[in-house]
Formats: sequence, C-alpha cells, structure tokens
Amino acid sequence: MLEQILSSVARTKILKFFCVHSQEKFFVRELARRLNLQLNSIRRELANLEKFGFLKSEEDAGKKYYHTNLEFSLFTEIKNLVFKSLALEEMAIADKMSKVPGLKLLLFTGILTESPAVTDVLIVGKVNKAKFDKYLKKIAEGLPEDLRYTFLPLKEYLYRLDITDKFIYDIWANPYVIVVDKISESIKQKRLEDYQFKHFKKDK
Repeated sequence: MLEQILSSVARTKILKFFCVHSQEKFFVRELARRLNLQLNSIRRELANLEKFGFLKSEEDAGKKYYHTNLEFSLFTEIKNLVFKSLALEEMAIADKMSKVPGLKLLLFTGILTESPAVTDVLIVGKVNKAKFDKYLKKIAEGLPEDLRYTFLPLKEYLYRLDITDKFIYDIWANPYVIVVDKISESIKQKRLEDYQFKHFKKDK
C-alpha cells in the first residue's frame, strides 16, 4: 500500500524499517544487506529522508550511522501510517496463506503478538512448504528479529496436544492470533477437561 503512496519501494522499506527500529542506529551497508537494496539506491533515499527531517546521521569510527529523528514533527503521523499499513499487509498475507491446500491450523504468536512462545508462526497440516516461503519472508520484512516458524504434521500436533507438550502449551497459554483452525471442532468430540488450553474452553 505504501509503495503506491510513496512511489518508491526503497523509500517504503526504509520508512518501515526505521519506524520499527526507532531506537537503534544503522550504517549504510548494514541497511542495504538487511533491506536487500542496492547501495546507490539506499544512499539516495537516506539522504532524502535526512533532508526531509525523518532521519538523522552521525559519524562513528569512520562509519556513517542513521537513526530515526524522534523529534521530527511528523514522526507520529508517519509511524501510525506505517504500522497501519503493516497490519493491513499482514492481514492480506494471512488471507493468502489460509488458502494453501492441506492447511489445518495457521496461528501467529511469538514476536507477532508479543508472546514468549519460541515460534512466531505455527503451521499444521500436509502443506507445500515452498508455497509458504514467500509469505513468511514478506511478514518477516522489518521485524527486529528473524521470523521463527514451525511446520507440524497433523498427527504430530495432535500427539503433542494430547501429552500437553510444553512447546504447544506455551503457544496456547500466551497471546496468539488464529488465522485458520480446522482442528478444534473435531477435538471437541473428546473430553475438553483433558486439554488445559484456554483455546478449547468456552467463556462462561
């Protein structure tokens, strides 16, 4: 969405990155590597954004570092626009992921929901992992950490659920967002008290 507004993929990536990492400093080559941009392109956009007032730069040990200008008068408005755009993009990507054949459960957790779970995306079912790659890479753009994701066959997931596996328990016991769930209704045929996960408990 922002690409259409700003008419520049490089500028959009840089804006998103510095809104997410607003408390950190980065040098040019590091930015080019992390954002997968050409040096000439990123230098030009960094200079433009510094002139605009969104970024500041400083020299340290022969390297030029850039960081977000938190005192910039339009910073809050730009950050809100960027975060709203990221949320819409994530929703659109999640919708595409949900249509991959064989998917039984798709859940966002970890860094995506500020959960201590040790994975960020849980994918259950017999799916073509390659189909998910481009979607996962898109979601990972701009995150302060690498995106962690877990693929589980349905049989293994149900087994882990049955034994109250710590990995699965930590996912359900903390904040999460369900994108697709084709499993819970069939599980409800069993005794719910066998499962200590709030996901399977109806609110009274």
